[in-house]
Amino acid sequence: MWDWELIKSGSSQGRYEVLVQYTHEDFHYAHAISYDTEQNEYCLHNHALYELVYCVRGDVIYQAEGVRYQMEPHSLLLLAPAVLHKLFIRSEQPFERHTLYINYFDANSELSSLMGKCLQLFNQQSVGSAYYGPAECAGIVPLLERLERASASDDERISSLAPYFAKALVAELLMIVNSAAPLAFSTSGNHTIDALLLYLSQNFTRDISLSDIAEHFFWSKDHCNRAFHKATGMSVMQYVAYNRVLYARQLLAQGMGAAEAAREVGFSDYSSFYRSYRKVTGRSPRADYQTMEQSEQ
Repeated sequence: MWDWELIKSGSSQGRYEVLVQYTHEDFHYAHAISYDTEQNEYCLHNHALYELVYCVRGDVIYQAEGVRYQMEPHSLLLLAPAVLHKLFIRSEQPFERHTLYINYFDANSELSSLMGKCLQLFNQQSVGSAYYGPAECAGIVPLLERLERASASDDERISSLAPYFAKALVAELLMIVNSAAPLAFSTSGNHTIDALLLYLSQNFTRDISLSDIAEHFFWSKDHCNRAFHKATGMSVMQYVAYNRVLYARQLLAQGMGAAEAAREVGFSDYSSFYRSYRKVTGRSPRADYQTMEQSEQ
């Protein structure tokens, strides 16, 4: 099931306005604006999803797998599942974008298959992220407009067309990819770490330990931790706790109690949840929830 709040978990404390959104079993589309400042911090994060970001306006940089992409208006960034990425706000200019998230895990849809082909470049070499400029992206603009119109419609006959426009959009994207090389791209040098990130993205709410994770990948615990820390800057269990806290924060925003949220995201006891929450956010769960309430008023 889709959890749109969890998808947004990499965002900062700034104001985030969703103009239009549409959720389908295979994808989530949103036209949104962030009203942030340079001081607001976006988290290094990943998703078990394909992600397409079309910049309408803004002064931002995305960092993915060590490559920094300065987004121009009307440019496009593609991100593969589990790629660690982070957004840097460079000014107080609002960041407006269209974003399409496409399901990856257990997905046999044509949309997922098409998106996977968009990230196969250069003699079938897989890329983690790819950036296309305004000239290359002109063909997808009419399809984005149609997807937005269908997603915003109160007429069920029109809104039901959104999945068709999403598929047409990705099909057009595949045409672009096959005819034009990206202006910049990244490739992952460690496929085992990619697999580990995917595994953690899918399982971080379960009762898992470093021993369980290392055994799953046939590694020793020490080797697993060293390799993961080298790639991400975190230990395995730090990453697990970090993702649990981000998810818990969104559950709190939805009105769930702190103790229930702690259990839901995988903490065995409230004291561990409380300590991790303060370490990641700098606030207690209660204080953070009050901050989120005030920002929405």
